[in-house]
Amino acid sequence: MRVFVISLAVLLLATMCASAYFFLKPLTGNNAVWRLLFDTSTVSLVLWVQIAFLLVKVLFINAEGMLELSYQLPVTNRERSAAFLMYEATMTVVVAGAGLVSLSVSALFLLGPSAVPYITASVVLPVALTYLALSILFQLLARLWTLMRLTRISNVLSVLALFALLAVYSVQMTAMIPDISQAYLHKRTRYEWVTSVSWAWHRYGGAPTLAATVLLVAILVILTLALAPNQHVRQSRYVNVAGGQRLSGALGPYDWCLLRSSQTVAGAAMAVALFVFLLLHPSVNPMWSFTVLSLGGLYQFTATQPLRLLPGASSSAWQIYGHLVKAQVVLLAVFAVPGLGIVLAVDPDLFTGSGSALLGCLGGAIMTTCISVVFPAEKDNPLSVFLGLSVVGIILAVSAIGLGMLHLPSWAVWGTLSGASLLFVWYAVQGIQTSESRRRNETGTVGREVRRRGHPADHGDRGGNAPVPHVLNGR
Repeated sequence: MRVFVISLAVLLLATMCASAYFFLKPLTGNNAVWRLLFDTSTVSLVLWVQIAFLLVKVLFINAEGMLELSYQLPVTNRERSAAFLMYEATMTVVVAGAGLVSLSVSALFLLGPSAVPYITASVVLPVALTYLALSILFQLLARLWTLMRLTRISNVLSVLALFALLAVYSVQMTAMIPDISQAYLHKRTRYEWVTSVSWAWHRYGGAPTLAATVLLVAILVILTLALAPNQHVRQSRYVNVAGGQRLSGALGPYDWCLLRSSQTVAGAAMAVALFVFLLLHPSVNPMWSFTVLSLGGLYQFTATQPLRLLPGASSSAWQIYGHLVKAQVVLLAVFAVPGLGIVLAVDPDLFTGSGSALLGCLGGAIMTTCISVVFPAEKDNPLSVFLGLSVVGIILAVSAIGLGMLHLPSWAVWGTLSGASLLFVWYAVQGIQTSESRRRNETGTVGREVRRRGHPADHGDRGGNAPVPHVLNGR
């Protein structure tokens, strides 16, 4: 599987670079067109940096287990924050750079060393400045929530604020790109704040702009580390979602574990905001916004592990998988049913095309469930989830390119997607079987260790973070 995924990644990268190379080869001697390409790429790159930053922060909401590994080390919280900053920055750069690697590589092959200024001024420096600015904003928001005594859910609130900023910028971006293109057609320079580095590079020269930008990056790094809190504050892993007696009887522990998760709350808020945005600007069916709900399933398999460790808990792999998927279907139904009613009232034409969107949401739930099983987030490590998302993204991208080249009829495309979904289900069940087999055959006697233990297993899980009371609904 590793060889297969690496081969797909190399194939996808080679296809993207080769396509960009042959497409841009006739424009080799036109510097104005290259500047237009890189300026418009910068506008979209800032959006992708925001998306990547938001995704990383969602994955890090409950990274308590990984953070606890550093408690025994002689490091301060600021040093720990610096390590997390590098960890998050690496993941953000990988996501943001995936979209522009083909343009950068083809520019290096076509323009040679003269492409380095374009890449530096329009790709490298804007990515660094955008990421650091978002980091500072995130730290300021955290301090604001602390003053408002909302520390336990500060990360969730900060993620929602950054999502609102992302929505505002996406609206502005649709106007920036036509303005830059019109300026190129009229042979004049259009100044946009997003392309400030590129504008200064061509106006004042490369060396002064590079020196000033590097100095600004250093200042932003120092400011980001200075704003980091002196003491780490634990985030609430679960929120208190109330449910009546009927609801408590209908839903099981797996359902409550997903519905009360902090990642689910953040994803639900972003899904609702995206639904409203698409309803006002219907570029695609608004029901596609509920695919964001599947983000909560990325940690579901590891989060429900305490349920499988309870005495007498014994279920087959298919039953466990059924519990995991049922929880996601329940979550989707909670938002999809009123969403369909709103879409029907606003635009009946959009309602008729909602079926494919709901199937896409269900497919997203199947994929995230498979990721949570095959790439389990042990110790709440978001790197495992990030690798899983990357692998699935590569497979989907290569599949989309292949289906597009074959020009298959719609029934064949749907058949292929259905077969891929069944493959995801089968692979997830095999992963559950392997995980349960390893757990049952671990060395040591659990009962003897529990009887010998004279204190709670984890002092840090007190104060509302232990999963079992929340998922069992107090029973």
